[in-house]
Amino acid sequence: MSRPSLASTGGALRPAQPEERIDLLDALRGFALLGILFANLVSFAGHYVMSPAQLAALPTAQLDRAVVFLMGLFVEGKFYSLFSLLFGVGFALLQERTERRGGDFRRLFLRRMTALLGIGLFHILVMWHGDILTLYALMGFVFLLFRRAADRALLGWALALLGMPLLFQLAMMGTGGALDPTPPFDALSRTIREAAGGPEATLFTLRSSDQPWQVFLGNLANAVQRPGRYLQTGRPEKVLAMFLLGLWVGRRLLPDPLVHRQLLVRVLGGGLVLGLLGCGAFAWLEAETGKSFALTPLGLVQTLAYAVGVAPLTLAYGAGFALLWGTARGRRLLSVFVPLGRMALTNYLCQTVMGLLLFYGYGLNLMGRVGSVWLLPLTPVLLAAQWGFSVLWLRRHSQGPVEWMWRQLTYGRLRPLQLPAPSR
Repeated sequence: MSRPSLASTGGALRPAQPEERIDLLDALRGFALLGILFANLVSFAGHYVMSPAQLAALPTAQLDRAVVFLMGLFVEGKFYSLFSLLFGVGFALLQERTERRGGDFRRLFLRRMTALLGIGLFHILVMWHGDILTLYALMGFVFLLFRRAADRALLGWALALLGMPLLFQLAMMGTGGALDPTPPFDALSRTIREAAGGPEATLFTLRSSDQPWQVFLGNLANAVQRPGRYLQTGRPEKVLAMFLLGLWVGRRLLPDPLVHRQLLVRVLGGGLVLGLLGCGAFAWLEAETGKSFALTPLGLVQTLAYAVGVAPLTLAYGAGFALLWGTARGRRLLSVFVPLGRMALTNYLCQTVMGLLLFYGYGLNLMGRVGSVWLLPLTPVLLAAQWGFSVLWLRRHSQGPVEWMWRQLTYGRLRPLQLPAPSR
């Protein structure tokens, strides 16, 4: 998630220094945090575990439906996909620099993913079920197999992987649901839920409980469902596809993507047209049915719309951001995201802490009381707080605290976190 730079110093590899980073990539990471925060706040607010009656009872229910539609159109799936794309870009940069300086990239990346897996497992099991880091780490191990793939092969594999969820859904429907991977995970989730609160317990009641142990078990019940949902909806294939596209971008368009301005313009135009059509259809169907990816013909259409819309719109976001960055005014405007992106992992985990304290039972317990429309102003307020923290922290430190820990685990050497005092 950061732009590593490796050099040999006495046979040891070192991570990137602050002056070696690419500001455009950090700004894009910070921008991605904006969309991820809004999407995750909807989950923290309990909207995915509330009953239709609970949602309808909210004072802002009518406006909430419009917000959910707009989220499906512009946000859902696009920003974790953007992070996935940037993950692949970082992979390309790390591989190029490591191998150019004689390092063992395979060994280094395996250590990096193992460390990320540990962070992700703690996040998903102890803090919040909505974690993406565990999946990134697991797919990172698979991603390593593509490190020698030709550029054309990367694009072919990415396209094939984006189509796999649709094929798998067809296979599940053709077998009458026999291939559906969710039942065993749902059964385990139900067992945990009943152990925490009895037969009548729901994910909503557990997560809004004022008993920390019930909140923990409610999160665990949600977390053990996640692999089944991921497999059913093809999330691993989607993430890996974006990794591969990011690897292609890192090889072909960096260090200066603006040299390829005509390509960026074409990606922006085509991505907006195809992406908005596909995501618009997906958002409308989701609003009409209340469910997505169901094993029905309508669910199949939703899956197709999602597959057609999300990746192109994600690429359009990235291309448009890069083009705007290429203008003096645009760069001044977008540079505000750089401090957030330099501490993307820390800020991602801090968003979890903020969400838990605001919405869960042991915090302000706003779950079930706040409609989606109120999350629109809340998102920039929370992100502004993170921006202020990031700016202050980076004045004295080379990187975020979680990034520092991740790098210690990756490189196996203790390195200073605090910046050296300026010489006089």
